[in-house]
Amino acid sequence: MPDPVTPHSPERDPICSLGAWLFVPDRHNAAGDVETGYLVRNGRRVVLWHCSRILADFLRTLRRLESRFAVPCSAPQPPGLVAVDAPRAPSAGHSAAAPGNEPPRA
Repeated sequence: MPDPVTPHSPERDPICSLGAWLFVPDRHNAAGDVETGYLVRNGRRVVLWHCSRILADFLRTLRRLESRFAVPCSAPQPPGLVAVDAPRAPSAGHSAAAPGNEPPRA
């Protein structure tokens, strides 16, 4: 699915962190000139002549996925959903002490 953001869109991709580096995507001025995107760290700049747009598209896709699947902590959980790492209490009818639930004996 193509992204709705185009080079002519008024919305610009934000500068974002990639580990210890900052990614500065392509910038377009009013005359239509393009400054190629680059990575910067401690004053060092690495111009991404061939992959700046690909990296910007990738990061835009990640932001879209994060916003689509982000759930606020205070949002109520639908019934039946349980966190994967949540400990589960045994139900009353199937406790380990109930007759018939003993482990097999050798």
